[in-house]
Amino acid sequence: MYSLSSGLSRSGLRARFIPARQPWRLLSLVLALAFMGLPGAPDAAVKGKGGWRLAETSSPYLRMHRDNPVEWYPWGEEALARARAENKPLFISIGYFTCHWCHVMERESFRNPEIARLLNSGFISIKVDREQRPDLDAAYMSFVVATQGYGGWPMTILAAPDGTPFFGGTYFPPDDREGSPGFAPLLRKARVLWDKDRRNVVEMSRQAAQQVKQTLVATPLVKLTNEPLEQARRQFRAQFDPHDGGFGLAPKFPQPAQLLFLLQDDDRHGTEMALFTLDRMAAGGIHDHLEGGFHRYATDAAWRTPHFEKMLYDQALIARACLAAFHRTGDKKYAEVARLTLDFALENMRDARGGFHSALGADSAVSVKQPQRIEEGAYYVWEWKSLRRAIPDLALRQWAIARYGLKQDGNVVDGGPVELAGKNILYVARSEAELAELFGENPARVRERLAAVNRLLLAARRMRPAPLRDDKIVTAWNGYMVTALAEAGQLLEAPRYRRAAAETARFILDKSYDQKRNVLYRDWRAGTRGVRAFAEDYAAMAEALLALHGLDGNPAWLATARKLTDAQIAHFWDAADGGFYGAGADSGLWLRAKPAADNVTPSPSAMAVGNLLRLGRLTGAKDYTEKAVRTAAWQGGVLRETPESMPYTLMHWPLLMAQARGAKNP
Repeated sequence: MYSLSSGLSRSGLRARFIPARQPWRLLSLVLALAFMGLPGAPDAAVKGKGGWRLAETSSPYLRMHRDNPVEWYPWGEEALARARAENKPLFISIGYFTCHWCHVMERESFRNPEIARLLNSGFISIKVDREQRPDLDAAYMSFVVATQGYGGWPMTILAAPDGTPFFGGTYFPPDDREGSPGFAPLLRKARVLWDKDRRNVVEMSRQAAQQVKQTLVATPLVKLTNEPLEQARRQFRAQFDPHDGGFGLAPKFPQPAQLLFLLQDDDRHGTEMALFTLDRMAAGGIHDHLEGGFHRYATDAAWRTPHFEKMLYDQALIARACLAAFHRTGDKKYAEVARLTLDFALENMRDARGGFHSALGADSAVSVKQPQRIEEGAYYVWEWKSLRRAIPDLALRQWAIARYGLKQDGNVVDGGPVELAGKNILYVARSEAELAELFGENPARVRERLAAVNRLLLAARRMRPAPLRDDKIVTAWNGYMVTALAEAGQLLEAPRYRRAAAETARFILDKSYDQKRNVLYRDWRAGTRGVRAFAEDYAAMAEALLALHGLDGNPAWLATARKLTDAQIAHFWDAADGGFYGAGADSGLWLRAKPAADNVTPSPSAMAVGNLLRLGRLTGAKDYTEKAVRTAAWQGGVLRETPESMPYTLMHWPLLMAQARGAKNP
């Protein structure tokens, strides 16, 4: 069976999913062994004009592939119709703009003339931006995780002409390498298998899809009790890293939903775990100590070595967690981290016309003189010689070395990415109190010296080529930012955050919302709307508008939040079991995913629970409250063994139990 573990470990990407059931794995094994036993098909000539169909899409990620020799299609009926007409399998590549290994595979494989010949002659190739199409990403990720035991990006899918997958993986090198199967050999064998035994492949893919669907079936909880709360607390304590904070092993992704739950829960141990995690994150290399903001995740347990992309949703949700910590403790250090994070987003990720861009990339040119040499983290890391140039004064440089743990041969922890060898990542190696003792200075002098260090380092860094940005404006992620800004405006008593929250909400409602039809759109870029929105978008924007209504009492915010929630119910509600599908019934996908667990962002159902409870209280409509309880019961049933996976819903669990009791005893 093909093993993708080598390629995956290089990218450091793992998805948190429940392991697949064995019968499903055996079906995948049959397909994989079929691939392994086949010779490669001969090459064919390139036809068409490469990726020109992606040139006018609204996705910057898709547009990056427009000059590939691969004849790319965006996902849509044109590609599927051609696959059916020519009876060719689909090759579906799913990634996103800031994904380092997506760019590696693009350079290695999708610009490769030989691989382009294989794809253009034997497959219909489709490129997907997972941030624009979370429905496609969720469906195919379910397949990859079920067959491989893990998932990540770039996601590589081979599918029948109707989109039903029969093989899946993540990153592939172009040729066999160090135990990893090569992409070109895989394509040759896949095409031979398709030509030789097409009917059997289609039937097995149909069976595979059915088995994936069965893994998603669950019985809702009959009664809401305190047990999920207690079990989640036990699970968080068992998974907590007492040395470095966070839950589980490396790589470590910030999980703001977990922190938000722990910070409002009555359990003292949970609060301590959340605060320690925030402290370690804020001190680590995952936190940008010069410009503010947080990188997407750390490859190590100590939060020191990040993958350097900066995502809008991380800035919003981590800022909310810091605000919750400030609200719980009154400690101003958490308010300061929240303020710096929001200010970074306002200054560096906001579109001139309003709204916030999706992300800043991890990769950039190593220097102005070498624009073609692209490396991950080049904008952020420091070689010893660059440090000396940035801070020529030796005495002041000693402060930088002591503060950030800088070393002549680099400070990247063992096992870090090879491209970072010999380089330094800024992290807080010594606190201000420790620096005062080390240098024999008073606190005011310490702050003065550190400010001087940061000014020089930032000035030097801004001379480097900046990372590229994904400038599409995603509705859900802007909703997260509106909520964070609204909460900051209230807790920090900062009118500028209130204004920014309202301005962003108005921008989304103006550009990505059809008020007459009550239809949201997933994203907007340069005057062009993307596809229709998903449950996540409706829930996040309703939550944002309810937060604004809580600030100023404007009935317009409440009215629109109610309309969006009603639309979410109409398009995504599961009347049979409760909870919300991610995509509408008209999606036409082989799998209509219904996310139950929170990940780096809250699930649509979890956000809806809070919205429905609030709308029920504000409007007196019992249907909202009943749907909140049914949604929680469904989530509890799906996550019966892992209730810590639904922390955003658990935030409301005591109220949900009370509402459920009230419904039975009016």
